[in-house]
Amino acid sequence: MQEVGKVKSLQKALDILDCFTPKTPELGVSEIARMLNLNKSNVHNILSTFEMGGYLRKNPRSEKYMLGNKMIEFSYTIMSSYKYTNMVLPIIEELSSDLNTVVYFGIPHGKSVLYLFSAYPIGYAKNLPYRSILGEKAPFYCTAIGKALLQAMPEDEILSHLPPESEREAFTPNTLIKDKDIIDNIATAKQRGYAIDNIEHEPNVRCVGVPVLDRNMTLVGAISASGPTTLVTTEAVEKISTKLLSAAFEIRSRL
Repeated sequence: MQEVGKVKSLQKALDILDCFTPKTPELGVSEIARMLNLNKSNVHNILSTFEMGGYLRKNPRSEKYMLGNKMIEFSYTIMSSYKYTNMVLPIIEELSSDLNTVVYFGIPHGKSVLYLFSAYPIGYAKNLPYRSILGEKAPFYCTAIGKALLQAMPEDEILSHLPPESEREAFTPNTLIKDKDIIDNIATAKQRGYAIDNIEHEPNVRCVGVPVLDRNMTLVGAISASGPTTLVTTEAVEKISTKLLSAAFEIRSRL
């Protein structure tokens, strides 16, 4: 059987694509070569090949590369493959309007949560700018949606979805870093049925999350409600969690 990564040239090309992130959406040949410790001419050839195929495009002003429209085609194909798309969106949109919070739906993706859908209440853009969250990633250990996913997994799998302690970022003073603290927090979430991000990922933002299971009780994803601490107060958490659990059950009944 062929070993993973045996086609080295293909692995290099994939590593180059992985360099393009929301934090680094536009990169030049030298930057990528430095990031991956590769020869500049090799990087240039790979980038040019991707550009010809539409996977990358070049900014004529900066001469740097960014992801091309071909990637949008792929994202559409992927989203079409999720049979629950048309079931989830209406439910989280109604929930967002009811709670007056942003509601997210995400799935596990390696050591991160991968966001697929978001719903915003009417008038949200007046206070904060709207943004599509499709394809964004966030850590499991400091987000409500991530903890909700972890609470539905066997305890011995939890650490496999987290980076080593030394690599965990403390986004706020409340961020839990140590293994024991995180595992205890997940155990509490599992006992009560919902997870809380208590200002652990973003300042002054509190989130509540619950796992979404199918009829076979298999983990599908998770949903969370997020808002400023003035709205998502500690007193409001219980009410929000009840509505999230109801929405998760509604999604399960439709799957």
